[in-house]
Amino acid sequence: MKSQISRVFRNKISRFGILAIILIPCMEILQLSADIYEDSYLAEAFFLSASTIGHVTQIILLWFLPLYLLVICSDDPIQDKKTGVRDIWISKLGKKKYFFVKLKTSFIVSFSVIFLALTVNFLINSLFFDMAGFSSANNYDGVSGEAFIKKQVESPYLSIFFFSLVTSFFAGLIGVAGTCFSMLTYDKKITYPVTFAFWYILISNKGSVMYLFQPFAEYGLDTLLPIFITSTLAFLVLYILTYLHEVKINEI
Repeated sequence: MKSQISRVFRNKISRFGILAIILIPCMEILQLSADIYEDSYLAEAFFLSASTIGHVTQIILLWFLPLYLLVICSDDPIQDKKTGVRDIWISKLGKKKYFFVKLKTSFIVSFSVIFLALTVNFLINSLFFDMAGFSSANNYDGVSGEAFIKKQVESPYLSIFFFSLVTSFFAGLIGVAGTCFSMLTYDKKITYPVTFAFWYILISNKGSVMYLFQPFAEYGLDTLLPIFITSTLAFLVLYILTYLHEVKINEI
C-alpha cells in the first residue's frame, strides 16, 4: 500500500488535484476579508461554517468532490488496466488483496487530503480573524436543533475538529466509491459521470449528506444521525457489490 500512496504523490496530475483541494477553501478568505465580513470570528470564518454569501467555494469543492478525488487516486484501476500493471499486481498479491489495497489507498489519501485542506484553512483563518467563538449576532434559540447547536457553540473548536473528521470520513468514502466504479467499468467516460451521479443523489435529496459537513447549522442529531447511517450504508452496499463482482464472480 505504501507504493500505491507514493505513486499518487509522484503523479503530477494527482499533485495538481491535491493543490486545488487545499487552495479552494483558502479562496474564501478573500471574500471573508472584505468589509462586509470584517467582524467575523474564527469559528464563523472556518470553511465548513459556510458564512459567505452564495457558498461558492463550498459548492466548487464539496459538490464536485468525487471528480477531484478521481483525478488524485480513484481512477488508478483504470490506469492499471490500460498499462497491464493490474495483471502484474494481481499475480503478486492475488485479486482479493489487490482489491483491498486499492480501496484502502483511496480512503487514506482522500481522507488525508480533505483533512489537510480544512486544517490549513483553519490555521490561515486564525491569522485574520478573532479567536473568539462567535459574534453576538448569532442567536440559535428556538431552532429545531437548538440543544445540539448550543453544545457546538460552547466548544466551537472541538466542533470544528469533529465536523472536519466527518467531512474527511465521507471524502474517504466517496474516494473509495470512485475506485469501485473504476473497477466495475474500467472506462473514464463511464466512471466519472456515474461517480458524480452517485454523489449527487446523496447531496441533493431531502436528507442531504451535506448537512453532516456544516457545523453550527440548525440540524439536530435526530436529523443528522439517520443521514449518517443511511449514507454510510449506501456506500457499504456499493463496496460489497464491487467485491462480489471483482473478487468472487470474476474468479470463476
